[in-house]
Amino acid sequence: MGSKTPEVIFGFQSLMMQIAFSEKKLDVPGPAIFLDRDGVINCRRPGDYVLNWSQFLFVSGIQAALKQLSSLHLPMIVISNQAAVGKGLLNPLALQEITAQMQQTLLADGVSLAAVFYCTHRADENCDCRKPRPAMLLGAANKFNIDLSRSIFIGDSVSDIEAGLAAGCKPVLFGSTHFESSGTSLPLNGIPVARTAEELFPISVKCLKDCGVS
Repeated sequence: MGSKTPEVIFGFQSLMMQIAFSEKKLDVPGPAIFLDRDGVINCRRPGDYVLNWSQFLFVSGIQAALKQLSSLHLPMIVISNQAAVGKGLLNPLALQEITAQMQQTLLADGVSLAAVFYCTHRADENCDCRKPRPAMLLGAANKFNIDLSRSIFIGDSVSDIEAGLAAGCKPVLFGSTHFESSGTSLPLNGIPVARTAEELFPISVKCLKDCGVS
C-alpha cells in the first residue's frame, strides 16, 4: 500500500478531491481512523496556507504517534478543508504533490495512509463537503466500506468535531488552543482530548474500545 501511483479523482464542479493510496475495501463494514491534516499532521500557518512542500512542517511527535496508530491495522484516512485551491492560491496539481510528499515521508516511518479527501471549496460557496458538513467522511465510508459508528475522527478544530459528530464518528480533539479560543457551545465534557502527540495513541485506543473495537 502506498507504493503504486495513487488514484486521484477530482471533480472541478464538486471541487472535492480524492487521492487513494490503497484499493483495499473492507470485506465487511469496519472501523477506521480519520484525521484532519493542518493542525494534526502538519503545523498550521496562522492566517495562511501550506502552498508548497517547503512550508509543510510535521507537528512535533506526530510521526511516532501515527506509527503507533498504524499498528492497529485500521484504514487511516485524512479529511481536510483546503480552500486555498478554491481561492486560486494553490494549484490542484501542487496540492497533489504536497500530498504525495507527505505520504512518502510517512511511508519511510512505517505509516501508510489509505486515502486523502480534500474539500477545495471556499467557505462562502456553501458546499456539502466542507467541514463541518460530513460529506467527505460519508464518501470515504462508502469507498472503503467503513462503519462510521465504530470509527474515530482526530481533529483540532470545532469544524472537525462537528463533522465527526454529524457523520456518527467518535471525535477526538488534538491539542486545545484552537478549540478553546473559538467560543464554541459544543459540550466539552463528552469529547476526549489528546493535548500532545504522545497522548494521541492511548486516547485513540480507548475511544475505539468505547466504540466497540477490540
